[in-house]
Amino acid sequence: MKRAAITGVVVVLLIAATTAIALPLLALQGLRDALTTRDGDALAQLVDADRLRQSVAARIRARYEQGSDQRVPVEPVVERLLTPSGLIAAICDGGALTVDGRVPSGCDIRSKLGDLRFESASRFSAALTRNDVVAATVVMDRSGLHWRLVDLVLPATAYDQFKDSVLN
Repeated sequence: MKRAAITGVVVVLLIAATTAIALPLLALQGLRDALTTRDGDALAQLVDADRLRQSVAARIRARYEQGSDQRVPVEPVVERLLTPSGLIAAICDGGALTVDGRVPSGCDIRSKLGDLRFESASRFSAALTRNDVVAATVVMDRSGLHWRLVDLVLPATAYDQFKDSVLN
């Protein structure tokens, strides 16, 4: 009887540990798939828009309020970036948007298991690479059993390209 109870506890712990590791990996795979196929609807389901807007806006303000670009209107850049096509362009194409806001075709985003970092039981970050260069670092938080994109860190050149495509 005692042995059966111990076995049951071990099985439950193994299932919990597997779930805790598998669900974030599945969310990251879903994010990569949505980017690769440029599926804006699937991408939108993986984003916590309010939290992402706050974190990206703060990052863009910090970037452009420090230098000579102090007059850069942040809101248009943030609003365009936080559309599904904007996120796809920022991650897949380094910030390049076409004049009418469409994203160029083709997206070869990769991530390695070694690029995944658990910051807590409900938060992880992962580096997404394009041509062996980090294209973006995504941060996803757990909400129940689902994981949502809450922060996005892009290379400095991507912010500049994105700003230029929005403001010009």
